[in-house]
Amino acid sequence: MIKVSAPAKVHLLGEWSVVWGKPALLTTVDLRISVTVIASRAKQSHDLRKIIEPIIKKELKIKKIPPYSLKIESDIPTGAHLGSSAAVSVASVAALLSFLKIKWDLDLINRLAYEAEKVFHGNPSGADNSTIVYGGLMWYRKETGDLKIIQKLPFSVPYKLSKNFILINTGTPKKTTKQMIERVSIKYKVLSIKYKKLFDHQEQLVKELLTAIKDGNEKELIRIIRAGERNLESIGVCSLAVAKIIRKIEAAGGAAKICGAGATDGPTGVLLCYHQDRRVIEKIASENKLNYFSAKLGVEGVKQE
Repeated sequence: MIKVSAPAKVHLLGEWSVVWGKPALLTTVDLRISVTVIASRAKQSHDLRKIIEPIIKKELKIKKIPPYSLKIESDIPTGAHLGSSAAVSVASVAALLSFLKIKWDLDLINRLAYEAEKVFHGNPSGADNSTIVYGGLMWYRKETGDLKIIQKLPFSVPYKLSKNFILINTGTPKKTTKQMIERVSIKYKVLSIKYKKLFDHQEQLVKELLTAIKDGNEKELIRIIRAGERNLESIGVCSLAVAKIIRKIEAAGGAAKICGAGATDGPTGVLLCYHQDRRVIEKIASENKLNYFSAKLGVEGVKQE
């Protein structure tokens, strides 16, 4: 029996702009998905197998994989933009490679998981799967073609900051990440000057956030998250309903932002929220009848259990 687990992830800042070659800052979250592979001849139909198997066969230059059964267990909310699809891709690739007795290789796992993410999302940045594979705090930038800058940072979010982060789940967006990417891609072609300016500003904010985190600067952290969220709203990926919740958090002295593809209306998935008094965030979430939770940031990436 082979069992592999992978964590969730969250964008601290840089989602969307990262698709167009700008840097993103991400970190893992201690919600995990596990994939178990057992040698078995029992018939099993699983859509994931149809995606992962061809990728592994092509990589290993093999025609068949010995019969097996696949079991998936997850603590990661689906459709919340916490990287559930990337986590299942990473864990499934790693588990199946281990089942085939391939040497544990994070770079190989990441490369093949990225191929699976392309099937799921069309034009993913690769940031989600990279963060989930390597773990911790990640600086990510997609250059031209398949060239990427992936740097696991030698420090994490300091406790004085991390203890005050809260995740609010606004619900599952009506449109998938793939659909949102297609929508923004069309708008980017029409409004390229506006979008390039927004993405340039987002790049600067990501760099400033990196310094703020390293220095444990709470005031700067709040300013940067607020500014980054404004850019996301200008791109058109945060619904009015969720923007209203974000304004309430800001009016109370905190900051909040969407953490993934977002949505044009209705729920946008998880909000990353910060306040020096976390009870303020919890109160706003409760008033809006939304689930919220805190989670440890910067945990270990994919691993064998």
